[in-house]
Amino acid sequence: MRRTTNLSRKNLMVNGEAIRSLKRLLKVPSESEAVRIAVQDRLALEEAQAALRRIRGRGGLDDIFHRSAPDSRKKQS
Repeated sequence: MRRTTNLSRKNLMVNGEAIRSLKRLLKVPSESEAVRIAVQDRLALEEAQAALRRIRGRGGLDDIFHRSAPDSRKKQS
């Protein structure tokens, strides 16, 4: 994880077992590190979803290689 000096102490009410599980899954030394990673991951996800919404709003992506499966929702005449 990228180290930052812009840390601030927060008092949060969270599920302790969930945080311990996250710490084990991420293989990090502290619960604080696990929470920081989870927050950064969520922010990255939100940013990616916003980018996808912008792409969709502009008409989506063109499959220039024609590799996409046909849309099964469209009725074939």
